[in-house]
Amino acid sequence: MSSQHFRKDVDVWSLADEWGPEKVIQVYDPHTKMQGVLVIDNTAMGPGKGGIRFQPTVTPQEIFQLARVMTWKCAIAGLPFGGAKGGIRGNPLEVDRVAWVRAFAKAIKPYVPLQYIAATDMGTTAMDMAVFAHEIGDMRACTGKPTELGGIPHELGTTGYG
Repeated sequence: MSSQHFRKDVDVWSLADEWGPEKVIQVYDPHTKMQGVLVIDNTAMGPGKGGIRFQPTVTPQEIFQLARVMTWKCAIAGLPFGGAKGGIRGNPLEVDRVAWVRAFAKAIKPYVPLQYIAATDMGTTAMDMAVFAHEIGDMRACTGKPTELGGIPHELGTTGYG
């Protein structure tokens, strides 16, 4: 895995402060050409929780900022989680999304689920979370799974609107 494919206009570490990020992991899979990033911002309250964004415009800086938002959201809600976020740079409608989600999961497996718990976000679905959990080999790897894998039906209000 290599990190050379992301633009370097803003150094994500220039955004760091006493809260984080604790880890920034940039990954590349040469077989699929998947580029991804995982930012674990803060785990003071528990493992970092945050979705995996799958969009062509994903940058490490954007993912860091979203991970920071997750740190605050979890803390304000009193949840036993820290903040984190994953990102896959690509158009999920134009690539082999199953192969890309598998490649991303395989690359970040050492951090899941003890330091990072994934979820759906822009461009990812419950089926992507099923692929992710199966690749990790642990159903605790993510939330947002299909109901047949123990997920909660979206209609029951697993996310906010606004």
